[in-house]
Amino acid sequence: MRIIYTIITTLCLSMIPLSTAQKTIQWSGYEWFLKEMQGAGPGPNDWESNNVWVDADNKLHLKLHKSPTTGGWTCAELYSKVRFSFGTFRWFVEGAIDKLDTNVVLGLFTYGGIDGTNEIDIEMAKWGRTESEASNLFYTTYPHTLDVAKPVSSGTRISLQVNMDFLNSLHENIFYSYTTPMAFTSAMPHISAPLHMNLWAFQGKPPTDSQEVEIVIHDFKYIQA
Repeated sequence: MRIIYTIITTLCLSMIPLSTAQKTIQWSGYEWFLKEMQGAGPGPNDWESNNVWVDADNKLHLKLHKSPTTGGWTCAELYSKVRFSFGTFRWFVEGAIDKLDTNVVLGLFTYGGIDGTNEIDIEMAKWGRTESEASNLFYTTYPHTLDVAKPVSSGTRISLQVNMDFLNSLHENIFYSYTTPMAFTSAMPHISAPLHMNLWAFQGKPPTDSQEVEIVIHDFKYIQA
């Protein structure tokens, strides 16, 4: 049985390309760079480009992989060549993301390149917490400049129902809604930034059950503000 649902957030599309020699893929109408690094954040973790791929049905796969030879773990991340800003972002996700291991994080976010600034996050994670009622979904917005304001964040615990298809409406089956506080308006990110998707190990710790994790994203859509 598949668990399928749509993640929607309102965060603009500015066609400002990035330039790099990194490995890339084409998916959902955009070009994406694949992360390949050792001992790098978040985590820190090791990141392998082979942990991201597009299958014959044009579905995107992210995998938290355990090496059968070394026992080491590697994570997955990709980010867009173009830069995005305000608009509506929709991910059509397959996978039990409400039941991720306490050490596993799925991130969907814009990131301007400097930690602590110009970043808007959706993260499915428990951040190492093991209590049964621990929050597992977080929205976080970072200011446009360091020290202008502290990041604002909200977390909740969700338990998803099994759906056999995606919903096209932006107003149906909403399981959580968050609005950045009005007091944070002057500190909101105001530059366009690449869109990232990643699957990684919190503090570099492997899943407590030692099982690999795979998330499938059927599609991504953007609606300009």
